[in-house]
Amino acid sequence: MLALEPVIVERLRESLSTAWTVKGYTTNMGERPGHALASVMFAAGAVSDVKAGAVAIQPGWQVLLCAKHGPDAALLLDAAFSAVIASLHNWEPGAAGGRRWGALALVRFAPPQYPLEGYVGIELLFSTTGRFLGQE
Repeated sequence: MLALEPVIVERLRESLSTAWTVKGYTTNMGERPGHALASVMFAAGAVSDVKAGAVAIQPGWQVLLCAKHGPDAALLLDAAFSAVIASLHNWEPGAAGGRRWGALALVRFAPPQYPLEGYVGIELLFSTTGRFLGQE
């Protein structure tokens, strides 16, 4: 399931403007520099279906958009907000971690729970579905 992170990170690197640094929580360590940062991380989970021998899970993937306070912060965030939704909502990431994943869906957006000092931002939460096999 965590193998989805680098797939989502790469998708955002391709779709956001070059003003944005895109990093994954498990794949990119260290300093998070830049005027504008998009950070991807696993942030929620639910079980959507249970049957004998299989379970469908719904991981939630958070995209945190942060821009340094300043006169262009709102415009930068608005453009990135639109680009992230256009890039990820209803996009099927395909196979990752040995299984296929369903289309991502935007399920929530909110101000950051823990804002970085000197930054303003917004969090978007996307959900997808994957099936895991258990014992028959």
